[in-house]
Amino acid sequence: MSVYARFGVPTVINAAGTVTRLSGGHMHQEVLAAMHEAAGECVDMLALQAGASRVIARVTGAQAGIVT
Repeated sequence: MSVYARFGVPTVINAAGTVTRLSGGHMHQEVLAAMHEAAGECVDMLALQAGASRVIARVTGAQAGIVT
């Protein structure tokens, strides 16, 4: 039984694309794997934001970046 069925929530066929009210969209397996790995440890959120800022800056050529 799916998590949604356990809570009595019907699933829908999303033919609209990436729409937040329809759960956003399906995640790539790489994203799910990264989320699963990250969920197994705790980090300081300021340190995580600083690390993300460095990555965003590197891939965009900007001085810094921020996740909102």
